[in-house]
Amino acid sequence: MEKFVIQEELKNCPGIVYFTHSNKLEIIGRSIPENPEVIYKKLDDWITHHFERSRELNVSIQLEYINSGSSKYMYEILKRLTGFGRSGNVVKMKWLYEEDDEAMLELGEHYRDTAGIPLEVEMVV
Repeated sequence: MEKFVIQEELKNCPGIVYFTHSNKLEIIGRSIPENPEVIYKKLDDWITHHFERSRELNVSIQLEYINSGSSKYMYEILKRLTGFGRSGNVVKMKWLYEEDDEAMLELGEHYRDTAGIPLEVEMVV
C-alpha cells in the first residue's frame, strides 16, 4: 500500500499519513508538541493541495492524547474539512477512541455536537 507521510509519528507529535490507494488520511498518536502550529500548518497545506487534485477524502483520527494548543488547531482542520465537504466534495471523518478513554470520546462529541462538524465518533475495540 503506497503512502505519503505528512508528519512522522514522534513521542509528542501525531503521525499524519495519507494512503493513496484508499484515499485515506490517518492522524494517530499523541499531539502535545511545543509548536502545534508547525505540524497543523503542514497538514492544512497538504489538505489544500489534496483538494486541488481530488474531490474525496476519508479521514480517520485516533489520538491517545491531545493538549489544548493542538486541540485548537485540530478544530480548525476539522472545520476546514467540513467546508470542503459542503463545497461538493466527499469528505468522511471518523473520530476513533479507546473504550476506556472518556476524554477522547468527549472531545470527539464536542467537535461533532458543539461545532456542527459531521464527525462519526466510534469506539475502537
